[in-house]
Amino acid sequence: MSGEVTQETIDKYVALDNKIRLLENKNIRKTYDSVKKRYDAIVLSVQTLKKKYEECKKQTAKEKADVDQLDIKSFLNQEAFDKSMSKEKAEYLEALNREELIKKQLDTIQPQLGEMEKELNREKGGIEELEKMCQEQEDLLSKIFDGAYGSELENKLESDLDLVREKRQRIGNAKYKWTNGRILLEHACNQLAFANKRWADIKNTSLNMQEKYGIATEARNNLIAAIQNLQSCQKYLDNIDFPYCKPNEVQTLEKATNNIYVDMQSPDRHKHAGECYNVTHRRAAALLQWFDNVINTVIEKDIMESTKEEAEASKKLRAERIKLLKEKVEAQGMGGQVQIDDSELAMCDGEEEDIEIQAVIFKADGEDDNSLHPAQDVPPAPTPVPLSELAPPPNNEALFGNIEQLKKQHEKEISDFQKAQEMNKARLQQGLEAKLAARRNRRTKNTPE
Repeated sequence: MSGEVTQETIDKYVALDNKIRLLENKNIRKTYDSVKKRYDAIVLSVQTLKKKYEECKKQTAKEKADVDQLDIKSFLNQEAFDKSMSKEKAEYLEALNREELIKKQLDTIQPQLGEMEKELNREKGGIEELEKMCQEQEDLLSKIFDGAYGSELENKLESDLDLVREKRQRIGNAKYKWTNGRILLEHACNQLAFANKRWADIKNTSLNMQEKYGIATEARNNLIAAIQNLQSCQKYLDNIDFPYCKPNEVQTLEKATNNIYVDMQSPDRHKHAGECYNVTHRRAAALLQWFDNVINTVIEKDIMESTKEEAEASKKLRAERIKLLKEKVEAQGMGGQVQIDDSELAMCDGEEEDIEIQAVIFKADGEDDNSLHPAQDVPPAPTPVPLSELAPPPNNEALFGNIEQLKKQHEKEISDFQKAQEMNKARLQQGLEAKLAARRNRRTKNTPE
């Protein structure tokens, strides 16, 4: 027997419906999946960096031993010894710089794990709360409608809402990832601009070697931070093929950064390294422009449309359930005792949750918290790429997943439900006809001949 609909039942349904929609608007399930994926990637990165760091320490020790053990007695003259010593020292310096670079990356990335664990626990708590409320609502509706849907239309409308909600949440998750990736990219652009500026300053002939080392270290630290921000940005969107600053380009920049103390000592090598830094800066600026174009012309438009679509589907489902509840109340003869305020169920419709910036920014030593605004003496960003020459946005499947497959799955579920309903009706009809036949038989037997 189905449950009685009281004022308490109605109030509970309304409260649950509003709370569920507030949490669904926050897209916590998709956000948790994204954070967990990045957390797993960072765990792997830490393991890789630790292994690299141990290898680098061994290589540095070897290069140091080569310098210490070089004996002038093994050479024909001082010139040959000096040439070999210069080579060994350069190799030692390069190995030492590589070791410091890996250590710096490790020291920067390890603290992220603790922060991301807190973030995961926070998101997981929200998911558990949402699932608990969804189960409560499901139990309540099951009790009211005797374990079934109140109507075939309710089932269809619920299925429609599931489809458009999944679509909106996928688009919302894309916006979350692209917005956070953009923040990382903007920091990388400013760090590359500063590194280029300091690298150019090394050419000042009035500087002594110690001053040049200090400036090169500033440039190096900003290049390391920029590399980490570019790599982290790629991890946010690991299914997207970036048109600029591809992984192999970032690896080239990383190799150039490894050699920065050797490159600073030769005009030719200084010039070649500077070209590498400059090209990366220009391509990073183009990538930032591409990000803005994708976010503003594709994602924002689609999120507005899908949010409106979800609000409309949610409104239709609630209208059908309210109609069914009213019919239930009337059937109980309690029309005057139970009040259903439709306006309370209009809350939260069409509200798009603000994107929370959760990207962990890599910063160079001495870089302030306001680093999205470059220093005044840093040259302006490279000239923007004309829109006609800017790479096209990724297709919708790359951005949001296979939405068409979702639609096909939705249509199949509706079709399967309708077939099941028709079969149930047929069984009920057969049962009714059997009962009528039995009743006729009984009447025939009892009728005198």
